[in-house]
Amino acid sequence: MNSDRRQGSGAGGFQQRPQNQAGPQGRPNISEPSSIDWVLGLKVKIMTTLDDIIVGRVYAYCTLTNTLTVLEDETPLGAKPDVKNYRILKVSFIKDIAVLEKKPEDTTEDDAAPANNRSGGPFLNATPHIGPVNVNSALQKINSAARAAGQILAQRGVGVTKDAQDLFDALAKTLPVRWLDKSILVLEEVKINPPYTPEACSAKSDSPALARVKKVVDGERRRLETLKQARSETNEERKGG
Repeated sequence: MNSDRRQGSGAGGFQQRPQNQAGPQGRPNISEPSSIDWVLGLKVKIMTTLDDIIVGRVYAYCTLTNTLTVLEDETPLGAKPDVKNYRILKVSFIKDIAVLEKKPEDTTEDDAAPANNRSGGPFLNATPHIGPVNVNSALQKINSAARAAGQILAQRGVGVTKDAQDLFDALAKTLPVRWLDKSILVLEEVKINPPYTPEACSAKSDSPALARVKKVVDGERRRLETLKQARSETNEERKGG
């Protein structure tokens, strides 16, 4: 297997690729640009400064951020076969790069021009394959994420005190609850109005859940008050100590 190897320079860049001698017309034959963009689209083996080995095809090279993007050969562990892994590497962290295949010979005068002088820039010959996007799957993920965000948002009271939110969160661990304006609706039957005490619970006269909710509210309020006092005492000790 033919390979062409380049090592990183001390400044964190890459040594220039040797240029060929001048052509018949006296014009330099620079079919191989001096920057790293000549490896675009080629399969390479990279060793990082941490001695990690990465094998894949060069997907892109960004001169602004001085980074190289590599499409790895190996599928990520636990991923589906069609899932690809891209690695973005700072050129300064690349110790060694070996090209594992030959670059196709340039056949036109335009292709023989310096990469940075071509109208397409250094990415003129970079044509990596981009797979199709499953629109339905993407929409399902978006809708699922939107529903999850909506559920989280619905659990936050608007214009309520921290004590009210703490009580809501405590009740939500064992009972189905939701906010109804500034009141807490439990089991879709019992409403807990401010100031969220057992006496502030109300429901239809025949609701069997009212007594249960009052008991739970009383217990949770006592527990939360105990926790608040414990935190207060801890803070005082820290200030005094």
